[in-house]
Amino acid sequence: MKLNIYYSKKLENKQKYEKFFINNYLFKDKSSYLAGELIDVRFYDIKNFEIKCDFCVILVDDYLIDEIYRNQNLNNKLKEKWKYNNKSIVFIALSENFHQLEIAKEVNFVRAFDKDDLFEFLFTEITHDILRFLLKEERLNIFISHAKSDGRNIAKAIKEFIDSDLKLSNFFDEVDIQNSQKWDDKLEESIKKSLFLYILSDSYAQTLWTKKELIYAKEHKRPIVGIDVLANKNEISTFMGNTPILKLKQNIQEIEVNCKDSYLLHTKSNIRKIINLLLKEALIFELEKDRTDLPKKPDLFDLCKISSSTVIYPDPPMFNIEKEALENCSNQELFTPLVAEIKKLGFLNKSLNKKIAISISEPDDLEEKGMRIEHLNLLMIEIARYLIVLGAELIYGGDLGYKKEFNFTSILAETFRAYNKFSEKEQKKLINYSAYPFCEKIDVHLKTQNIDVIEFKDCIGEKCSFDDIETIAKNLTKMREIITKEMDIKIAVGGKITGFTGFYPGVLEEVYLALKENKPVILIKGFGGIVDKIAEFINRKKVEELTFEYQSKINSKLKQFLDENPKIKGKIKSKYNEFLNILNLQKEKIIILEFNNYHQIIADILKIFHKIFNGTVGNSVSV
Repeated sequence: MKLNIYYSKKLENKQKYEKFFINNYLFKDKSSYLAGELIDVRFYDIKNFEIKCDFCVILVDDYLIDEIYRNQNLNNKLKEKWKYNNKSIVFIALSENFHQLEIAKEVNFVRAFDKDDLFEFLFTEITHDILRFLLKEERLNIFISHAKSDGRNIAKAIKEFIDSDLKLSNFFDEVDIQNSQKWDDKLEESIKKSLFLYILSDSYAQTLWTKKELIYAKEHKRPIVGIDVLANKNEISTFMGNTPILKLKQNIQEIEVNCKDSYLLHTKSNIRKIINLLLKEALIFELEKDRTDLPKKPDLFDLCKISSSTVIYPDPPMFNIEKEALENCSNQELFTPLVAEIKKLGFLNKSLNKKIAISISEPDDLEEKGMRIEHLNLLMIEIARYLIVLGAELIYGGDLGYKKEFNFTSILAETFRAYNKFSEKEQKKLINYSAYPFCEKIDVHLKTQNIDVIEFKDCIGEKCSFDDIETIAKNLTKMREIITKEMDIKIAVGGKITGFTGFYPGVLEEVYLALKENKPVILIKGFGGIVDKIAEFINRKKVEELTFEYQSKINSKLKQFLDENPKIKGKIKSKYNEFLNILNLQKEKIIILEFNNYHQIIADILKIFHKIFNGTVGNSVSV
């Protein structure tokens, strides 16, 4: 599924809205990138609105109202999308002037312009609408499970909030079971089609009916969230093992979420946070159901309900000691989709024993693809964790001191460190290369902080200043030559088209050097940058960005250097021509993969590795 966000380019606080969608929808868990992708989120100017998008969110501020009001064709497109499937588009009114739009006369907009808890409110509204779209339901229902003796007041407060402030419905047994109706049947029937919220009070785990309700929810694989209001006891049910629980302090005044965030229960804003956690669970459940046997990490009850000898559960993986204990009790093999795919290709009990060089850097045109740097971060993590499990050695040429938001070296280090925790075996390290003068910027504290997972091979080449473009270019070439000789395979994504340091686009030179050494290259097309331009050239298109004529005009540093050093112009031009000749002559060594989603691209890379592992690398074709 793709989630397209449309707005005016002039939207105020645009980065805040983008961060909201990235943290809550692109990433399954905003606190851990290792959990992987949830939904493919893209950002577009409203002028580029596409009727065919899976699910669209329109952020309606005054600038967007002005654009649509003056563009009848755009107005008609929005109406057509709404009429085609009104559950697949949601209009968020960030201005009270939204009623000026023609479509507002027919369509109910989400009124977000007067909300103090704006982003919590938006999450409720948008996630509920996404689930309505996926489940083809008019509204979702929440089953509030509680013990009468000490959970009723909290349960009633939550029910009243749902009734008054949300578009969801709820099941509260006092009013939703009719007189003389059979309890058991009604409870199970309601739980089957509900999100399950339980109030873990002192009496909850001791009550027959609450035990039944929780077991029904587990049996029917319902999204479950608990609220811990234990005051005097510390007893939980056997069936709560893998359900997220919000902790209420004993005075029942504050809730602690993941031991980080605290807030008051009695405010509507904070009851909303409880509902939002449940909605997030429901979204994960729905999106994981086609990829895994279980929507979350298993417990013994879950495993007892599955007859298969192998069980697939979502990433990230469990600790080995935890996984082995469950496997011994259930006599089942437990895999994440990652490990299952590796097993299917015959890699599970083998080490790839290859050195994989990853070339990834921020492209100039990433935003034109509807993506942000976090999309590249996620791709880097997805590739790295598969290669770690495969037993490959990763090589990356980059500066650990580079700006934080684009620091792929740091991201790789975090991924290695995290996956080492899940294994009792010592994993191979990341090998990181850097050249003069970039290596001199690396903070020694930052370096020693990562020395457990990174083998540093830095300060390659001749010492120089950042103004010495010629020496920098030579040092970068030397570093890339060393990496090329060390590596077995190159994976390249993105890369700057302009604004690079040196004489040539870095990824272009790296691909050229790999082909010269007869090493296979995987290009992941779809993130823009120089990689997409190389792929276009391989597919017999004329690409000016790969030529000396283009770069010597557009790249200010290179242009200045050539003006000051005209004698070297012919040598640099000749090298650009050599790049293109090698690309033409060695194109059979290049494998082009078209990016559609993260699961697909990883599966394609594994297939390529399987061919390489068995000595049958294919020709230059899109997989």
